[in-house]
Amino acid sequence: MLKYPIFTFFLFLPFLFFVCLKPASASFPEANALLIWKATFKKENNSILTSWTHPKASGSPCNWFGVFCSIDGSVNSLNLTNANINATFYKFPFSSLPNLASIDFFINRLFGTIPPQIGKLSKLVYLDISKNQLTGTIPSEIGRLTSLRTLHLVENQFNGSIPSEIGQLVSLSELALYSNKFDGSIPVSFGNLRNLTFLYLYNNSLSGFMPPEMGNLINLVEVFMYTNMLTGPIPPTLGNLNKLQILDLFENQLSGSIPPELGKLKSLEILSLANNNLTGLIPASLGEATGLITLHLYANNLSGPIPRELGNLKSLSDLELSENKLTGPIPASLGDLSNLEYVFLRQNQLSGPIPSELGKLKKLVFLEMDENQFSGHLPELCSGGLIKRFTLSNNRLSGPIPESLKTCSSLTRARFDHNKFSGNLSKEFGVYPNLTFMDLSDNKFYGELSDNWGSSKRLETLKIAKNNLSGSIPPDFGNLNQIQILNLSSNQLCGGIPKEIGKLVLLLKIDLNDNRLSGNIPHELGSFSSLNYLDLSRNRLTGPIPKNFPNSEQLFHLNLSYNFLSQTIPVQIGKLTHLAALDMSSNSLTGEIPYEIGFLSSLGMLNLSHNRLSGFIPESFQKLPGSVDIDISYNELEGHIPNGKPFQNVSIEKLRGNKGLCGNIAGLQPCKVPPIKNHKIGKGHKLILIVAIPLIGGTSTSICTRWHPDHVRTQKEEFKRCRR
Repeated sequence: MLKYPIFTFFLFLPFLFFVCLKPASASFPEANALLIWKATFKKENNSILTSWTHPKASGSPCNWFGVFCSIDGSVNSLNLTNANINATFYKFPFSSLPNLASIDFFINRLFGTIPPQIGKLSKLVYLDISKNQLTGTIPSEIGRLTSLRTLHLVENQFNGSIPSEIGQLVSLSELALYSNKFDGSIPVSFGNLRNLTFLYLYNNSLSGFMPPEMGNLINLVEVFMYTNMLTGPIPPTLGNLNKLQILDLFENQLSGSIPPELGKLKSLEILSLANNNLTGLIPASLGEATGLITLHLYANNLSGPIPRELGNLKSLSDLELSENKLTGPIPASLGDLSNLEYVFLRQNQLSGPIPSELGKLKKLVFLEMDENQFSGHLPELCSGGLIKRFTLSNNRLSGPIPESLKTCSSLTRARFDHNKFSGNLSKEFGVYPNLTFMDLSDNKFYGELSDNWGSSKRLETLKIAKNNLSGSIPPDFGNLNQIQILNLSSNQLCGGIPKEIGKLVLLLKIDLNDNRLSGNIPHELGSFSSLNYLDLSRNRLTGPIPKNFPNSEQLFHLNLSYNFLSQTIPVQIGKLTHLAALDMSSNSLTGEIPYEIGFLSSLGMLNLSHNRLSGFIPESFQKLPGSVDIDISYNELEGHIPNGKPFQNVSIEKLRGNKGLCGNIAGLQPCKVPPIKNHKIGKGHKLILIVAIPLIGGTSTSICTRWHPDHVRTQKEEFKRCRR
């Protein structure tokens, strides 16, 4: 939308005759009045208005910058657009400029309110004081400006109601009040503005019903009233506005049904009723508004089928019906809309197969149909080779990926997740040089990961979780230097984690859990400085946890559980100050729990259970958040339970199976000897040991339960499955 319609300039050209060349009748009183106003400007460097000096020096105000005069030398136009004026209207010479027809103070720093004296400018035709810092209400005296054709007050801080007196401006052609703080209802008197062509009221807080009298404004071409709080029904009288090209009521609280009368608007090109509370059916009569280019009805409560009559809208390029309660199939007639570029049908209850007729849409760029109940196989849909965004997630679709999508190199974002698609993954997808997002999770794809993925150099997110993939992770994944999220979890991937993954320095999330990955954790994974989520759990990883791993202070989730990791927990874990969840359970970790873990002030879950950790629980654990869920069961820990909130409500299940823990916890023996408080460990210091009487039978229990039976059984089953 342009700032103003193009004809505005020509409409007011007669008022901008020429700068007078020192006419004898030049109005010295007008000049003096303007200089009095200029004297109120805040003292700032304003070189633009240096010509505004006493008329004895300059000869005439008609020679001043931004001042235009009539043939008799009287000021009839002030054009001070973007002149850096920092002032109010309180000293403006409303009474001294009797012939003023045009004021354009667009983009300045005017502040304060509009004085009621503005009503004295009886010949004013054009008023634009947009993009300033004006406040307060519009004075009712503005209704006296009966010659006014253009009124622009946009992007200020006006508040209060729109005065009903504006309805007296019967010559008004343009009314722009958008991006202020107006409230209250739209005046019924607006119905008198029969010459109104452009009405812009958007980005305010207007409420109440739209007056049916708006149906009287038969010359309206554009109506923008989006982002307000209008309620009630859309007046059927709007069907009388046969010149209307744009009706934008987006983001209000309108209710009721869409009036069938809107179908009579043959000139209508844009209809946006999105983000309201509209109910009922989409009127079939909208198919008669054959000039429509954009139809936005999303985010309402519309129900019933998509009318097949929409297939008559041959000019339509943008159809958005998402986030409703639409049911039934997609009409095959939509395949006749050869100009369609954008189709959004997501989050409805649409069902049945996707019609093959959609394959005729050669100009299609966006096609989003996720979160419906579509079933059957996909037809060929990228025959035009232009589709960029293609989403089908959370449906009931099955079968292979169509050939046209395999070669659809224009794709930038694609979602096939949560369906029943099948086929050999290495053959179902090609090379997508523009792809940034791909989600294939929760389907029935099998086969191995293709090296082709490494050629999608712009890929930022790749999710292929919960399929039946096998084989190893290709080293070529290390070429995805823009990747931020990588999720290959819940497959049957084998082999080691390729060290080339360590080159992906932009990674934020890695999820490889629930596979058959083996070998050591590559120390190259310590190069991630921005990583915030890492899950390598439920694999067959062995060896020590690398000392420099992980090395991202942004990490909030770390899960290495259910592997065969051994040796000690690196003390560097204590530097991960944002860590909220740390799970290293069900491994073969040994040694003492690092004192530094107690410094993890954001920790909400700590699970070190089912390992071979020994020694004492660090006293630093007292500093952990009181809400932290700690599980240190089934290790070889001994000594007293530290005081502090983290252990006040801990259950015996989170502590049992250790060598000899004691303390004031139900199910533990009390410590017989008062514990000696250990001190912070630093260079040159030794930990002072605690002498305590262990829980009776604790040693034998520890020996018998060092390895949790479920973990042993899981590991044995994994070995058998891998051999198969």
